Amino acid sequence: MNRMRSTKISAIIIMILLFSGVLAADDQGWINNSLTLSVDKKISLKFTNEIRTQEITFADGFLHNWQGGVVWKASSSTYLAALYKRETTDKGAYNLQENRLTLEAGWKLSMSNRTRFDVRFRTEIRGFEDDRADHHLRFRLRLRFTTQLTLGKLVLKPFIATEPFADTIADKINRNRFYLGTAVPLSAHVVWVVNYIRQDTSGKDPLHVLNTGVELKF
Repeated sequence: MNRMRSTKISAIIIMILLFSGVLAADDQGWINNSLTLSVDKKISLKFTNEIRTQEITFADGFLHNWQGGVVWKASSSTYLAALYKRETTDKGAYNLQENRLTLEAGWKLSMSNRTRFDVRFRTEIRGFEDDRADHHLRFRLRLRFTTQLTLGKLVLKPFIATEPFADTIADKINRNRFYLGTAVPLSAHVVWVVNYIRQDTSGKDPLHVLNTGVELKF
């Protein structure tokens, strides 16, 4: 009973911090939607779409992309994925077109019946058209804790994560994203996600983001 109460209190604190962050997130709004189709027990196809806007009201879009690839479940706790992304960013005077190949690996650990820890590592091969940016490799490592809270019939899955970035241009860690939010299962196949992101990049002011989207899994 005490453990359940402690879990609920922790989740409520996370939600309060999330909405406090959202109130401060006056920089950008991001929408991330995904569709995962299971081919068999080991293989699935994953498709994503992202839109970034200059306002948390999701107005004044400046970036959009789509991505598709294959995910292989190596074991109950690990997976590997290969994904291709096409991205367009409005730079004002021109559109920056990127073709990106992502190689991804993930691992998860159940710490209790409700709490999990997972690690995701990405290597991104970034290529740009018309020589408008330097081709390079980028590396990302996300560390995340998730838990679960049940309020009547409502199920929340709060999470907190950090993700440092490095690339072959800076040759060092030059960016970090902090995530705080929750997933809300709406059915067996549909999950709504909402979270606050703080992005810190070397030489730039912090970026505050309200991120949301729907995950479909079949």
